[in-house]
Amino acid sequence: MSLILQLVIFGISAVALIWSADFLVKNSEKLGNSLKLPHFITGVLILSIGTSLPELATGIASMLRDEPDMLLGNVIGSDVANILLGLGFLALITRKNIEYHQQIFEVHFPIFMISVFMLVVTLWDNVITPTEGILFLLVMAAYIWFLFSAKKNSKKEKHHQKFSWKFVVFILIGIAGLVTASHFLIDSVINLATICGLGKASLAATLVAVGTSIPELVVGYSAIKRKNTEMVIGNILGSNIFNIVLILSIGSFIAPISASAITMQVMLPFLVGTVLVYWVASKDKKITIQEGAGMTVLYVLFLGKLFGFL
Repeated sequence: MSLILQLVIFGISAVALIWSADFLVKNSEKLGNSLKLPHFITGVLILSIGTSLPELATGIASMLRDEPDMLLGNVIGSDVANILLGLGFLALITRKNIEYHQQIFEVHFPIFMISVFMLVVTLWDNVITPTEGILFLLVMAAYIWFLFSAKKNSKKEKHHQKFSWKFVVFILIGIAGLVTASHFLIDSVINLATICGLGKASLAATLVAVGTSIPELVVGYSAIKRKNTEMVIGNILGSNIFNIVLILSIGSFIAPISASAITMQVMLPFLVGTVLVYWVASKDKKITIQEGAGMTVLYVLFLGKLFGFL
């Protein structure tokens, strides 16, 4: 069980996972468009949930292997990375302030705060039950309703594609890719944890979380360069919300999600701290380069606490 071999398997699995999610989302959009489904379904909902597909696939794979703390590590780690790296680090390396309008701070961020608050409350007894999973679904329904309300007045005409069975075949290929890639990715993380003597949850919160967040980071970098910062923050906050309310609800329906000591003592406090830092930094409706540097340092501290360097 070579370390290099497991790292190679992890890398290939992460790339395959991201590709499969993107392939599934694109062909789901095309199928919905060919069936003349509403724009909300094809252009908003699929894309919104699609950003969380890699985390969802790895989360389900973790639960099926009786590793609930890996699911929590992936969800919390992804949300921390999305904010501290997807906003902070990108502001630092692009040398550009990330500015946005008040609507994001008034709607998307409060729903994200509610999701994090619910996560803290439901983990008060160290376990998320199926009943609590239903509460997460209710928050997701409220957020989807907001997305629908924001788009329902759009008059944009769409060209409908002709239906083709290849869209269905490609969707099945995308699903098969997600299932297979998540299987190998979780196996490689478990093996890496055994070889290196590290916690599985810690690796899930770092390697898996950053790996599944790469698409958001790449898209975010490009968008900031084009000064399309609204899209960056909208995608990150939307992804963070769905990571919590969608993945944890589905995971809890498979089995109750129990949390380990490192999740309760390190990951959860850092998530709450990250939300507070973002709230303070965003009160002037922008993330400055200096604030981005501070967020990057905070993520390094997160890594240090997870792996016992600090």
